[in-house]
Amino acid sequence: MLIINSIFYLDFLVFGIFASLLISEIMGSIILLLWWEKYRKPVLQYIVPIWEVTGTFGAFWVVLSDFAFPSILIPLAELYSGAIMIFLILFVARNSTITFGEFIIKKGWLDERKLYSGYALSSILIGVVVLYVLSGVIGGYGVSLGPVNVNAMTWISKPADLVFLIGAVILMIGLAPVFYGATEMAKFSVIFTAIGLIVSSVSLYLYEGSALSYLVIIPICLTILPAIFFNIRQLVSIVTNKLVFISWLSIDIFSLNFLVYPNAFGQSVPVDALTTSGPMTAAYFDITLVGGIILAVLIALYAIAVSRKNKMAISEV
Repeated sequence: MLIINSIFYLDFLVFGIFASLLISEIMGSIILLLWWEKYRKPVLQYIVPIWEVTGTFGAFWVVLSDFAFPSILIPLAELYSGAIMIFLILFVARNSTITFGEFIIKKGWLDERKLYSGYALSSILIGVVVLYVLSGVIGGYGVSLGPVNVNAMTWISKPADLVFLIGAVILMIGLAPVFYGATEMAKFSVIFTAIGLIVSSVSLYLYEGSALSYLVIIPICLTILPAIFFNIRQLVSIVTNKLVFISWLSIDIFSLNFLVYPNAFGQSVPVDALTTSGPMTAAYFDITLVGGIILAVLIALYAIAVSRKNKMAISEV
């Protein structure tokens, strides 16, 4: 294995982009559930085109991970079989409700708001499942790779995992107004983002110190800055730009790679030992290149479509 594990870092970068897209949907879901009437239009203008890109990016990351870490995929699938089953059920609910929501205005008791509320709730719960899995990969509480099993009661009994989940949720609530341009909640955004960072930092400390590193200052700064910029009138148009925000968030998430590298599952599993080598390495980079180009085109097409739609809306005013 190279001194710099390029396969891990590239895989984590793709995960960061996927996670950013998923988080942007979860933030929109929170707003839809809390402030449907007021922010329905700007949230749906973003979510309706992007949800398929998010799913495609997620599938791309899973395929890449299969090539990057083939020896751990089956144990992980067995380890988190229950979580994967729940995830798939929620994923089907998310996709079906938003698909019907695009076409149904009113059908008896079923209307647009109920369908998008179903989408929003499914998306938030998907986020919870992902955070549950990530907390195990970071802290290793309740996780055993030999024999492979996961003990939910052990996970619940350890405060670090629950604090980690709560901190992430608070952060998404804090940054949601920034992403969707709810300027009247600018101060609210700073307060909740700061609280979320404090709670998240406490969770890293509770992981018996193994996850707490001086490197944590990087994601802390990257996370709080958008909320601060949102309160500066001259910077609002920049920080609320969807492409800028997702790029920023992707870098922010990538900076958290120290939580699982060089060792994962509570510092007990060396990542380098699990990383593919030989012919699979070439296949990994080929798939990354081809898949990355296709997804870049998809995102570019989305950006062009949104830009044209916004220009049409302005011209009609």
